[in-house]
Amino acid sequence: MHAALRHLRAAGLVEAPLPLGVDEQGREVLEWIPGDPGPGWANVVPHSGLEAMARLLRRVHDAGRGFVLPESMTWADLEAPRSGEVICHGDFGPWNLAWRDGSPVGVFDWDLAYTGDPIDDVAYALDYVAPFRTDELAMEWLAYPGPPDRAARIRVFWAAYSGSQATPEIVEGLVDAVLARQRRTRALATRLAEEGIEPQATWLREGRERVWDEQEEWVLANRAAILAGA
Repeated sequence: MHAALRHLRAAGLVEAPLPLGVDEQGREVLEWIPGDPGPGWANVVPHSGLEAMARLLRRVHDAGRGFVLPESMTWADLEAPRSGEVICHGDFGPWNLAWRDGSPVGVFDWDLAYTGDPIDDVAYALDYVAPFRTDELAMEWLAYPGPPDRAARIRVFWAAYSGSQATPEIVEGLVDAVLARQRRTRALATRLAEEGIEPQATWLREGRERVWDEQEEWVLANRAAILAGA
């Protein structure tokens, strides 16, 4: 993780905290980046915040090209290639960003980082900021004033991330990528839980599998409605 962070900073990603070492009690020490911590849901409701988040993710990926994991190390996701297309954050959501004046200024919690396909990281972010959740949850917990227009939000995010417009075919591909990423996230969390890693171990003890089932069921049931708006 620290090797990846040093690579990102050397490539100019100032939003990645510089690792400063480990203190006498074995705790990681990182550079302080001033800003409001997560969860930050209200920051991504307006399109301006959604676009700012997408642009930052693109900067993460651009800075993360060319990284090769040192031979003595492994990623948390053991199936991730040692050298992929880019460094992916692996948990890129509003809760892992520091915000200032409606824009993200810091990216934290890189413990699930890996090298891989950047679309996988885009799909993870879209899962939460489209969001691929019920209207009721979006309004009660994620700060939306009304039911979100998910197709429009996917288009806004993609345009800011890629610099190009999202065609209906691109939107369809992204929706399917979200579903695939949900399944991969579940598989990784299950493996970490079986190894006794927290918080994943607690999640499974508390029955998180049912939540994951409901999220996947929601995507499958609403896929056509989302694509109709593309």
